[in-house]
Amino acid sequence: MAKIKSPVVFKQYNQQQSLLLPPSLTELIGEKHLVRVVNEVVERMDISDLINLYEGGGTSAYHPRMLLKVLLYAYSVKIYTGRKIARALGQDIHFMWLSGMSRPDFRTINNFRSSKAKAVIEVLFKELLEFLLEHSYIKMENYFCDGSTFRADANGHKMIWKKNAERYKGNTEEKCRQLFKQIDELNTQEDSRYGNSNLEENGEASTVTKEAINEQVSRLNEKLKTTTDKRTQRKAATIKKQLEEAESKIDKYDAQISQAGKRSGYNKTDVDASAMMMKNKVEILPAYNVLAGSEEQFITGVSVHQNTNDGVCFKDHMEQAAVQQPIAPDRVIADSIFGTEQNYELLAAKQIENYLKFPIYHAEQTKRYKSNPFLKDNFPYDPLTDSYECPNGLRLVFKGKHQQTHKRTAYQSVIKAYECTDCRGCSFYQQCCKSTRGENRLIQINEKLEDYKQQARQNLGTEKGIRLKKQRSIEIESCFGDIKHNMGFRRFHLRGLKKVKTEMILVAMAHNLRKVHLKGLQKAA
Repeated sequence: MAKIKSPVVFKQYNQQQSLLLPPSLTELIGEKHLVRVVNEVVERMDISDLINLYEGGGTSAYHPRMLLKVLLYAYSVKIYTGRKIARALGQDIHFMWLSGMSRPDFRTINNFRSSKAKAVIEVLFKELLEFLLEHSYIKMENYFCDGSTFRADANGHKMIWKKNAERYKGNTEEKCRQLFKQIDELNTQEDSRYGNSNLEENGEASTVTKEAINEQVSRLNEKLKTTTDKRTQRKAATIKKQLEEAESKIDKYDAQISQAGKRSGYNKTDVDASAMMMKNKVEILPAYNVLAGSEEQFITGVSVHQNTNDGVCFKDHMEQAAVQQPIAPDRVIADSIFGTEQNYELLAAKQIENYLKFPIYHAEQTKRYKSNPFLKDNFPYDPLTDSYECPNGLRLVFKGKHQQTHKRTAYQSVIKAYECTDCRGCSFYQQCCKSTRGENRLIQINEKLEDYKQQARQNLGTEKGIRLKKQRSIEIESCFGDIKHNMGFRRFHLRGLKKVKTEMILVAMAHNLRKVHLKGLQKAA
């Protein structure tokens, strides 16, 4: 046995030690702890809309303010599932203090999140933004906007592709046409054996519809009743079975095409999720596109979409953000994918300053672009004659207008066409024209879009514009970075567009509360 060289003194350790007075949970929680920030902010929020959802009667319900606090704090500390939140309520002193020792089970938590909270989530978000505005955390002057993809709670191997459904439907319809031919041949053979049939001859059906299939099935049923030939009966029964199976398949493919809508496909596990390319540019997985706007790295607007194109989703995003925001922002700053005529027009209608880049904004800054005389943007314009001048000094005169409809948004633009008077013998023809048939140079101008682009150039070129351009990537990208990296939220835990939107707003609120806590720590330091 080893000898102890010198006396050792340990602090008292006795698990059975009784306390004269039980400790208060409040005393065990630090004054600057995040849970106190969540508690204070939610206490100051007006949640009357949430309370009014309770009808009353029956047994008592857990207080919605307590449940909201628990949800927001759970999301702030990277706990997202109902079961884990319920477990924390019995193990974590911060949850115990926040809930006043209440112990709602996971079903209560999930039901509150998916029903009551979902119904008024945008109002609750607006209340939080009003708190931030009142305490000067935000001013609602700048709105830095961008999008990011988040995985859906869905099986990546259970995608239904719209093109496949359309192809399978076409193949099945073709099979039906072949079966229709076999029915006609069956009737012809019957007629040659037993004389003229009372059945109406339909011939080959060019269009396969549910009615056409049912009509052919009726003919086969009549055939089975009237014929006594066993071979004919067997063949008719086989064709009938194949037609019924084909009808069922066509119904299934029609339902799949209808469910996909304008999307390329959907997921069986979460039918609202769309196939999207992930950040690694390798995987295509069921996901949602989240658009958000920020100021001072606080999220001030958020929306969830089924389309991967941020520019297409921008109009819907701004409409949803308007419901969430106490006041509209003074200006919107966004990347080049947002710079479309429809989006510029939307900001102009809302009287919001335009700091949206457009697709060729960065290219325009290069010497190569500016020095290329054959680009239509570099053709001098004469407003008196409404014509452009090409590098060879010839005029491109106005030929007419036409409307152009954008496929994804159905937005209509007015396009003006200008054509050169005569390009024959021009020494610059090969450099200037792409036509291989000797046609004159033709350019198309969207005057409305060009005016908006010029306005964006002027705004972005000012000292303020340059500062806002640099700030944009720091602002909104930091928000997405905090959510995905620090909060560990890269995948939704609920299914369906409405529930996913609810969860995303909860995440945004949790992010803002974390930011309030961080600002408090920085101020204290």
